[in-house]
Amino acid sequence: MTKLSDLVGRPVTPEVKERQEPNVELVTKQVVARSQKPHDQFEAAVLTYLWANKKSLGVRRVERFTNLLVDGGVELNDGRRLTIEVKYRMNWEKACQAEYQFRNFMKRADRRPYPVVGGIVVFEEFSGDWDRRPAIRQVTNGWNFWYMSHADVEGLRLDLLQLRGDRLEGYPSPGVIPVVEPVLSGKATTTGRAK
Repeated sequence: MTKLSDLVGRPVTPEVKERQEPNVELVTKQVVARSQKPHDQFEAAVLTYLWANKKSLGVRRVERFTNLLVDGGVELNDGRRLTIEVKYRMNWEKACQAEYQFRNFMKRADRRPYPVVGGIVVFEEFSGDWDRRPAIRQVTNGWNFWYMSHADVEGLRLDLLQLRGDRLEGYPSPGVIPVVEPVLSGKATTTGRAK
């Protein structure tokens, strides 16, 4: 029987996958969806929304990517560039996909059209347990789950935004949200700390 140390220590060279040529298209008009599927329709709606509202959003340009893992990019008026990833529904699986896509986009400097300082993930609705709001919380689970586990990708910020109709929104409670610390032993004080 082969020792575990031999199985995990041997050199591995993954087979190279042929990749299609990447494409960056400047959005200058309403974006046409790639199909009639809801997620493709939503992606087109997001890119169109960002383009149509460039001025009020402080965006200089909106781009649609093909074969680059993420759906597009924006350049802000201050010159910063962010990736755009669109997820029709947001839950744990989609959050993991978005984080993976951004992480791997960043690794592929040879294919990346330009450097970015972070990214945005735009979704329409939370689903599953991400759509619940326990009585002890002020916001829906999905917002907390995202910012606890997915927003920091190797030091770069990946923000979550929700597009519903004509409203683009971020984390719903700007400012400081009071944190109630768990009581591990003893009685809680008014600050939530055990005595």
